[in-house]
Amino acid sequence: MTKLSSVKPPTSDHDRPHRSFAELVQAIYEDPRVGHETRELLLAVAYAVDLAKREDDVSPLRIARRKLGVEHGRQARYDRLIADDAPRYELPWQAQERCGLGPACEAPRLRPYRPRPYKPRKEPAPPDVPVLKDEAVARRLPPPIVHVPPGYTPPRDWRTEDGVCGAGSHHRVLEKDPRTGWVTAHWFCKRHKDHAERVAEQVRAQNETAPEPIPNRGGLLPCYFNADWERVYRHYRPGWEPPVYGLCADDWPTPDQAPTLSRSRLRLIPGADPLEEARRER
Repeated sequence: MTKLSSVKPPTSDHDRPHRSFAELVQAIYEDPRVGHETRELLLAVAYAVDLAKREDDVSPLRIARRKLGVEHGRQARYDRLIADDAPRYELPWQAQERCGLGPACEAPRLRPYRPRPYKPRKEPAPPDVPVLKDEAVARRLPPPIVHVPPGYTPPRDWRTEDGVCGAGSHHRVLEKDPRTGWVTAHWFCKRHKDHAERVAEQVRAQNETAPEPIPNRGGLLPCYFNADWERVYRHYRPGWEPPVYGLCADDWPTPDQAPTLSRSRLRLIPGADPLEEARRER
């Protein structure tokens, strides 16, 4: 990790970063967990620590905040990037609540799936209804011919082959992994509401004893820099609470490991208060 020094440049080997700037940049670019925006944040902090011109009573975090600029008028990009790096667990997209229909219903299918073609109306078309007139005209036309290229393969009948209903879902049942606490969603349509209630009862006891979910977002700044990140995260993400697994993503157990609860190994940034300086910038 690289130590954040906010007042004077390092004067001894003990005060110097453990890794050179080139090694730090290489580690950031080779880290598969780092997205493009988080990479920009890490590089800005690394620049502020190792390369930027030192200023009295100015924290490297304040310098990084300046370099990252603003967005949406006068909102500092640094504020949003810091909030996005707060360690937390977020539901996968498949498990998030929907305003409309959810994913395909996974209840078992009782009969093979057959697409239902459109059946035109057979009653005579009233002269004052143009839509029915169009249907009457369409009934006198020959059936359409669909041209396909040679070697065409029809789409897989996944409903019948997988044995699932496949209709649009309305009911969601969440299942927590007993090792990681991560959530898997099961979706059911209105016709299979009783099946959804039965599955919810089956996973109730497992969900009650599941551990706190291992974070799957954020926690990358503590992997490279030592600071009072808990205080910083609380300031830029109101309502956030630190996970029991620590703030550093390197300390989080993987799904193949048993959860090992540990507190973070953070140190306060020496020098000026980065939160107070952030308020002065506004």
